[in-house]
Amino acid sequence: MSSETPTYSSWASQRYNELIAWNVKGPRLPIAQRLKHFTWSWFTCTMATGGVGMILASLPYRFTGLNTIGKVVFIFQVVLLAIFCSAMAFRFIRYPETFKKSIYHHLEKLFIGTFLLSMSTFIDMLAAYGYPSTGEWMVYLIRIFYWMYFAVSFVYAIFAFATTFHMHPYTLETASPAWILPIFPAMISGAVAGTVAFTQPPHQLKNLVVCGIMFQGLGFWVYIMLFAVNMLKLFTKGMMGASERPGLFMFVGPPAYTGLALIGMGKTAMDSKISMFSATPVSSEHLAFMCTFMALFMWGLAAWCYCVAMVCFAAGFMSRAPIQFKLGWFAFIFPVVGFVNVTMKIGEMIDSAAFKIFGHVIGAMLAIQWMFVMFFMVRAVLLQEIMYPGRDEDVKTPPGATPPPTLVTSPLSFASLQDVKDGHPIQVTVSRTRDRSKQHMSQGSDEEKI
Repeated sequence: MSSETPTYSSWASQRYNELIAWNVKGPRLPIAQRLKHFTWSWFTCTMATGGVGMILASLPYRFTGLNTIGKVVFIFQVVLLAIFCSAMAFRFIRYPETFKKSIYHHLEKLFIGTFLLSMSTFIDMLAAYGYPSTGEWMVYLIRIFYWMYFAVSFVYAIFAFATTFHMHPYTLETASPAWILPIFPAMISGAVAGTVAFTQPPHQLKNLVVCGIMFQGLGFWVYIMLFAVNMLKLFTKGMMGASERPGLFMFVGPPAYTGLALIGMGKTAMDSKISMFSATPVSSEHLAFMCTFMALFMWGLAAWCYCVAMVCFAAGFMSRAPIQFKLGWFAFIFPVVGFVNVTMKIGEMIDSAAFKIFGHVIGAMLAIQWMFVMFFMVRAVLLQEIMYPGRDEDVKTPPGATPPPTLVTSPLSFASLQDVKDGHPIQVTVSRTRDRSKQHMSQGSDEEKI
């Protein structure tokens, strides 16, 4: 073999160098300066940790000590939430301009949803681990937290999409699974309702079930639209880079959590014997049947998305493209948590050992993945790969994206822009310059056409 031909070991070591090397990237910066780049995306860690705790609470086949492990994970999540919230508060106080930028930034504002999702798992684990060991006050606390979460997540969904439509005209090339994040917290309202419903008295259950189903439907239908856009991008532009492919697991979450929410609310309504529809005395049993049917209907889509995402990630991992850790890798965990839980819940509802065992297997794999991602996160912080200028979600322009085009605002009439030159319509394009004044005419541009 020629000395110029790279061997398998040489390009393999180069490919994984970003994951296995321990070289510090860039000059050392003080922690106060690095915290300026502590973005909302850090809460992907806490939402994933809470998801692991929820899996431990939902396992049908249990052993002595499992509840203790789950409580330890719950406490660990609370500690992480306290640390991360303190870091965000320090960032906004020390660098006041970063607060407004974070809620309007074209990329970082999408990850505000991960903070709300962390709160949703906190409420879930309050019901799973706190409620059985406390008094009646926990019932009221869970209810207050739920309705606060319900309202804030809806307001955030409106704000995030409205500002995106108004300020950031994305293109198909910049389509990303992260676009789903703003609607995710509102959608999870249904899953949270299904989880905490058993803690509430019968006269409160109907409100939880009705609002939970409405918001679960809202989130699922918005997901369908964004899923179609991302599928179109994959069909026409191809797969994203290897480091970004864990984001594909975001598509697993909405159908999985929709099935989980429906089963949770339907089963609780059936067990409590509440009358969902006044004309039908056994309406709660009918609701439970329909919810189980729809959960099975959703499960197929979630399973397909999970398998496609896993195959695409494995292909990227085995390719020659360099791989670098990103906080978006926690998409490995939280969306798949819904898939694991709905699989086990379906197994309970239809009395299927196969579904239960399959859920346990995926859950064990997920716990291992969570530990690996946590390790790479700590490593990335130590090596300054994240939380460093230009390497986080607060960058001015994300890698591979182009700045939004500037629209023509001159008093020219629309008809004057459609004049014909040499038999072809004239098309006006606007290029961004330092003084924002340069305009040029073209006939075949791929830029903004008017």
